[in-house]
Amino acid sequence: MRKYVLATHGKMAEGMLTTIEMLAGTQENLTCINAYTDECPDPLPELKRIVEANSEAEIVIMTDLLGGSVNNNASALLSDPRIHVVAGVNLAAVIGILLSAEDQDTASVIESAVAEAKDMMVYCNTVNATYDDEDF
Repeated sequence: MRKYVLATHGKMAEGMLTTIEMLAGTQENLTCINAYTDECPDPLPELKRIVEANSEAEIVIMTDLLGGSVNNNASALLSDPRIHVVAGVNLAAVIGILLSAEDQDTASVIESAVAEAKDMMVYCNTVNATYDDEDF
């Protein structure tokens, strides 16, 4: 069993959750941490609480910025082999991870989702594409 945590500065996590649930339905195994807000002034105690409350699960913590304080707090928990931390997530990566099959290896799921999300990041001005009038 996997538990997912989306932890970001401000309310980015909450915004992503809203979009994810619009596209993929309710995500009961996903918890959001809106770090450094009134509801969560320090993410580390909340992260520790989630880890302790889910002692039987692998926990995938997805953060916004590599090397940012939220990511550093999550990375402090990596001594627990059940914990996986992914930094720099975007909507594509989060959805790829959330919709993965439970029987797939977690590390492989994360690596695949990250690679696919990177491929989806494109500067559209440089894409040489031809469109028919029917495409619009």
